[in-house]
Amino acid sequence: MKGKVAHNRTEIEDHYDYKSLSNNATKRLDLNDLLKRAADEKSRNKKINLLIFSGATFVVLMFLFLLSF
Repeated sequence: MKGKVAHNRTEIEDHYDYKSLSNNATKRLDLNDLLKRAADEKSRNKKINLLIFSGATFVVLMFLFLLSF
């Protein structure tokens, strides 16, 4: 019975990408890693904002183009 429980636990960890907190307790917080994550997120947000702005501008220009005829 214990074999099935242990097998199910590893299956759940693999399927849901679940990692217990006890495995990460020994890892230290790295400031460089946090700064890199923040820079990556900022870059990603800039790209998304540019895409939204260009899409909205395109819609407005198409609307004005259609009204001109």
